[in-house]
Amino acid sequence: MSKSDLARRTEIAVKIGGVDVTDDINKYLLQLTYTDNEEDKTDDLQISIDDREGIWLEDWLSGRSESDTPPPPVPVKSAGGELKTGDTVEFTGGNHFVSSVATAPAGGSRTAGLAKLTNIAKGARQPYHVIGISGSSNVYGWVTEGQVRAQGGAAEETQQESQDGGDDSAKGATIAAVIIQKNFDSDGKDRVLDCGTFEIDSIDTSGPPAKVSLKATSLPYSSSVRMEQKTKAWEKIKLSAIAGEIASKNGMVCMFESSFDPLYDRREQVQISDIVFLQGLCKNAGISLKVTEGIIVLFDENTYEQKPAVREIKRGAADVKTYRFGTSTNDTKYSKCRVSYTDPATGQTIEYTYTPRNADPEAPVLEINERVKTREEARNLAMRRLRQKNKAEFTAEFTLVGDVRLVAGVTVEVIGWGMFDGKYIIETAVHSVTASGYTLQVKLRRVLEDY
Repeated sequence: MSKSDLARRTEIAVKIGGVDVTDDINKYLLQLTYTDNEEDKTDDLQISIDDREGIWLEDWLSGRSESDTPPPPVPVKSAGGELKTGDTVEFTGGNHFVSSVATAPAGGSRTAGLAKLTNIAKGARQPYHVIGISGSSNVYGWVTEGQVRAQGGAAEETQQESQDGGDDSAKGATIAAVIIQKNFDSDGKDRVLDCGTFEIDSIDTSGPPAKVSLKATSLPYSSSVRMEQKTKAWEKIKLSAIAGEIASKNGMVCMFESSFDPLYDRREQVQISDIVFLQGLCKNAGISLKVTEGIIVLFDENTYEQKPAVREIKRGAADVKTYRFGTSTNDTKYSKCRVSYTDPATGQTIEYTYTPRNADPEAPVLEINERVKTREEARNLAMRRLRQKNKAEFTAEFTLVGDVRLVAGVTVEVIGWGMFDGKYIIETAVHSVTASGYTLQVKLRRVLEDY
């Protein structure tokens, strides 16, 4: 909650490797970009940080190697006797606060959960952070440079969490981000977008002025489901079972939210990754696929399209910065779909033609010749294949003032653009937060009816 008399503003909350860096990152943030995709593509997170002070690249993102010699210990006091995780720690001198947990020096150990640090020894020009302690009452703590920085006024609080492993780089670490629109409707209530958890796959630096860029993905390149090439024959199995087995073997969870679950007599996976194989099956079945945060989701697009619009986008509205619409009939406008299959063993032919309402009788017919066992299966396949082709006939793109409600898979009503008016579903939403504001770029397609 925010105070209703304060101005609207956007903030971000970020954790790297489980450590809350919200206070620091908001001071140095150049840009956070979160890309949310409805299907097929992975979600991405990119953060650019001002690093002219050398804090992020030297301390946060690289830490100290185990071969580094730790600096001299600094005397500290603990009011409760022996210092332990969660204690308030008092130094002698000016005001400082904890900003991160560093890699422990040789023979040392990490200490996380320190709620507050106040008063570091006078004359200490380098920032310090206690990561190992001993004794009681007057105790000594091993410290590393760059982890506690001078801060004017009273000491600030920050919750520190432990990090697993001893890697001296943030590459491969998890990063979680939340976008918060404070007092969005001037009623003291906040709107929140949980972007999710990602794995950092690249770290870049450039300058001058010095800048560090973190890039992270919801499906890491190191993941076996994405990288490992496999050969396997799948026999007498439903799509949901294939997805479930792939998820389980790759340490993931499967959510199957489709009313159509095709049964395969045999499918060959030949020297391709699990995720590419599964994407191909989903495309052919007319089922959408999304992979995010260790979850494989298979779902029906029409279920999402039928949900109420979360808002209107009107021509001339102050929050509409740019717009673009397009329409194409190139492989996107068919009047109907006919599925026909003749069983070579029995000579029996199964056929079904699906025609939506308001179909253009002059448009071509989509012909599908694939194995089906029942007329109902043929109907399902015809409807889904026609949807796959025709769904891209009308598309739109907008640049808007940031709105955390607009994510991939939600619908909006587009008003004021004539032939392009109607209900649209967001395929991709790119949320960008900078020190100067919050903008949103969305790609949409018009919702199909009667599919």
